[in-house]
Amino acid sequence: MANPRQLARQCAVQALYSWQLTDGDPLDIDAAFRIENDMDGVDVDYFRELLREIPRLREELDSHIAPLLTRPLAEVDPVERAILRLGAYELKCRLDVPYRVVINEGVELAKLFGAEQGHRFVNGILDGMARELRGTEQAADSRPLPEPAAPADASVGKGKYGQKRAPIIRTASKKRVIKKRTIAKPDETQRRKPVADEPAAKRGLAKKTTAKKAVTKKAVAKKSVAKKSVAKKAPVKKKAFSAKPSAKSSSKFSSKKRAPAKKSGASLYAGKKKPAS
Repeated sequence: MANPRQLARQCAVQALYSWQLTDGDPLDIDAAFRIENDMDGVDVDYFRELLREIPRLREELDSHIAPLLTRPLAEVDPVERAILRLGAYELKCRLDVPYRVVINEGVELAKLFGAEQGHRFVNGILDGMARELRGTEQAADSRPLPEPAAPADASVGKGKYGQKRAPIIRTASKKRVIKKRTIAKPDETQRRKPVADEPAAKRGLAKKTTAKKAVTKKAVAKKSVAKKSVAKKAPVKKKAFSAKPSAKSSSKFSSKKRAPAKKSGASLYAGKKKPAS
């Protein structure tokens, strides 16, 4: 959206256009223009200044425009002529307006009111006038910017092979990394309790761990005792031997004949009687 100063330039170009065609009194053109057009939001004071001072300084302003043209100023389109005169006035008399703003505003006015390629023509003429009328400002604007001074905490020294090390400049990259880490784990930050409750939370956690360890120790002890009691109660399996031989064993022994026991010679004849002689 255009600001009041830009609206004042637009109204001034239209009023200067009618002044160039009729060559009437700027005061009459001012009164008629304000009656016929809505001036809401317009910088009226700046509009009146442009409409009164440009006709008064016409010859002086045209002397800066004419050397940059390849044809007479009278042959230039009336709209573009009014824009060039407005730009020449701001470059010469309104030093509070930067030359870049003057050129940019003139190009925008040419796009709004001028011919299809008129803004290029206006841009070239205003740039030439800016070199003549604002040469000092352009030279200051084209100077290279001074290098920023090293911060107070920068350390400069020599490396391993004698070359200078670049100064260590602290940037905001570390802060951004820390911010990403905290954002990457929102659950931990949300679960974290306030600082006042931290000792109580730690005590509760310690109680839980000790109770859990006691329960596990009791369970292990009960299991070991139960295992030992079961091992004691379990009977030892032994082979049972009966006094009486089984039927199979008796039949086995009965079917086999026992081998006669060997006896000594004395025993063989001990029970026999000698025959009578």
